[in-house]
Parts: sequence; structure tokens; C-alpha cells
Amino acid sequence: MYTLHEALAREHLRQLHEDARQRAFVNQLAAAKRWRKLERRAHAAYRRHATRAEYAAAARTAML
Repeated sequence: MYTLHEALAREHLRQLHEDARQRAFVNQLAAAKRWRKLERRAHAAYRRHATRAEYAAAARTAML
């Protein structure tokens, strides 16, 4: 039969593993959120530049 000390040590180790799994999950969510934010910013920049390029092309053709 296990002693109280061994039971407490096993419970502590189980809790450490559970905390590590939870931290890993939270880190994955945070990384996904960062990538999604970066993707949105890149897409918005692409749209801005595409719009500016269209205006510039229209201005060039209007000047000709």
C-alpha cells in the first residue's frame, strides 16, 4: 500500500503534467491568434496597395 507521501507525490506529478498540457494548449491558441492577426494585417496591406496601384494605373491612362 502506498504511503501518504507517495500519494501526494503522485498527485503533484499528475498536476504538473496537467498544467504543462494546459500551458501547451494555451500557447498553441495564442500562436494561432497571432498568426491570424498577422494574416489579417497582411491581407489589409495587400488590399491597400492593390487599390493604390489601380488608382495609379487609372491616372496614368487618363494622362495619356
